[in-house]
Amino acid sequence: MYTVKKKLIVSLVVSLCFIITSLYFITRTTKNINTNIPVIFPRPFEIHTPDTQEKYLSYLPHSGFHNQRIELENALLLATYLNRTLLVPPVMLANPAMPWLKYERLYERLLFQSKHGLEHCALIDSGLPLPNECLNSYRYTNIPWSFFYDMIDIQQRSTPLVFRDSLSYQWIYGTLGLKPHDVYFFKDVMPYEYQIHDDPSLDLPLDRFNYRMNLDTLKKIEHPVLHFGSMFGSYRVLAETEANMEKLRNIRSGMIFRQPVLTSTTERIVEQLGGTNQFIGMHIRVGDGIFKLRASIVVDDIFHTLVNQFTDMTLEEVIQFDADHDRDRMESADYEVVLRSMPTEEDHTKPIEVHHPSNRDKKTSKTKLKCQPSDSITKRFKNTVVYIATDAPNPREHPLLRKLFRLFPCTFVLSDFEKELEEVKRLQVVEEKVPLDGYLIPMLDAMIAAHGHTFFGTPHSTFTSYIERQLHPVYTGKHVQVMGLEEYLKLQ
Repeated sequence: MYTVKKKLIVSLVVSLCFIITSLYFITRTTKNINTNIPVIFPRPFEIHTPDTQEKYLSYLPHSGFHNQRIELENALLLATYLNRTLLVPPVMLANPAMPWLKYERLYERLLFQSKHGLEHCALIDSGLPLPNECLNSYRYTNIPWSFFYDMIDIQQRSTPLVFRDSLSYQWIYGTLGLKPHDVYFFKDVMPYEYQIHDDPSLDLPLDRFNYRMNLDTLKKIEHPVLHFGSMFGSYRVLAETEANMEKLRNIRSGMIFRQPVLTSTTERIVEQLGGTNQFIGMHIRVGDGIFKLRASIVVDDIFHTLVNQFTDMTLEEVIQFDADHDRDRMESADYEVVLRSMPTEEDHTKPIEVHHPSNRDKKTSKTKLKCQPSDSITKRFKNTVVYIATDAPNPREHPLLRKLFRLFPCTFVLSDFEKELEEVKRLQVVEEKVPLDGYLIPMLDAMIAAHGHTFFGTPHSTFTSYIERQLHPVYTGKHVQVMGLEEYLKLQ
């Protein structure tokens, strides 16, 4: 009798444990479903169904987000020129990013970047150890360009689009019903191997590219697929004729961040800053490479431009305020960088000068945010609101940015709006349990800065170029920037 009771009690305990455990997992799963905002992946023919005579253009993505964005822009423009449907690869988000490699090696590495066969990694409980094959699976993911952009709008502005969920040749053959002999390859072995010229009558410099390829030559290729390697590089695909400049302008006008969570979060923060065209926006990179090397010089240049355009400070006041000026004009002595396309300048020294324009900007703030304390000088500029987008950790404490915060008491950074970031932190590739906020926060930061009436960026930054050419003009009611190669080279 005792044994029967004991067995019954044990059975009840086991059943109770099972029920509690099941409820825990159900609750946790439900919570995740309610909390996380998923990425929606389009089908290959989501917005365009090709016919049997269709011709295509394909390429291999690499490097960070903005380099991939430049690749996409170049590919859209070239596919539009050639009247070919673009096979759009996913965006690769990884830390570290996939570097440029020679064609064959890049193709192999991209195949290894797939998560096919790793579906079980996302099912492993967070408290359990990961098997070897899953150790790095959370450090990278692939998401569609439709997550960032309105691809239907871009298609209407350019050329038909088909989405790829695999970068393998087998995907091309199987999805499009083609054979290996249907593909014409351009297998690059150098980072800037070729530049595509749209106007054969112009004798333009190659800049950093190795040889010229004429658009007319590509138009004569009859293969169903033109398959390139890297499409990265500003001015890799030229738009020199008026008609082609307009095509590029149209494409750039469509490549504006439209992600709903990022857009709504930006709108809320911009409203708190006083609204669009009511503050000064900046994008300051100080964290790595050439940007770290010259960060103090870039910040000092911005500081003195602000002094001239948005203050009435005298030369004596500026000298007193900017006591570390001479030191800030020096490159970082403990950081070495070699960049082929950007030779180090020998002398950045510059005396302190003040040149206030006769029509100095006197915009007043509409912000209701609490500003920092001011002194007898800076209280005169308390109506000037500044927003700094930066990769600097703890921006308010960063020594390079300190004088910007001192100059304008109403200077803000993203960490001042922490409560507005909750939705962004919920964006996730739920199938892989990969959160996206680490990749999206810098984009949000830039979107906010781009709403300012004036924008200052970091020279040679592809992100700054994107803000200057596209985001800032569109957000503030202007036209996107497009210029010819020679005009661009004069500005470098």
